[in-house]
Order: sequence, then C-alpha cells, then structure tokens
Amino acid sequence: MKKLIPALALLLMASGAYGFECKVCHSKNPAMVRMHKALQGRNCFDCHRMGEKLMGKGIPKDKAAQIKRRESEQICFECHLPPKASAGKPAS
Repeated sequence: MKKLIPALALLLMASGAYGFECKVCHSKNPAMVRMHKALQGRNCFDCHRMGEKLMGKGIPKDKAAQIKRRESEQICFECHLPPKASAGKPAS
C-alpha cells in the first residue's frame, strides 16, 4: 500500500502535465485550428518532444525561413513534404 500511493500520485501529476501542455496550442487561434485539422487529430508529441518549444527561441521569425526549415528537416517530412524537383532541374 505504501508503494501504491506514491505511484498513484505520480500518475495524477503526469496527466495534469499533459493537460497543461495541450492548452498552449488548443486555442481559437486560426493557425492552430488549421494545424490541428491538418494533423487529423494526431498528438503533436508523436513528432515533437514534450516541453519542446515549437514556436519559441531558435525558431525563425520570418515565414521563408520557417518554410525552409520544415522542408529540410527529416522529422517534418511526414506532414510537410519537401518540394519536388521540377523537370530538368536538379534538386538543390
């Protein structure tokens, strides 16, 4: 019984952390709604680590740099396909 109580407390705290993390993205912000629909309800943390800053420091502020990042990083390819090389032009 003594081991059961701390384990139960740990489980309750862990589920609270998930709820807190979800409130960051689950808003009425149109961009977040579009992203959630694009993921078809999949969990963000299938690709991103829990607590990872997805839109914080180290993330490019300008849209062109963000697009370049999601088209060049392997982890992004499942949702953000890299651009296809046009006919006759080698991929750069």
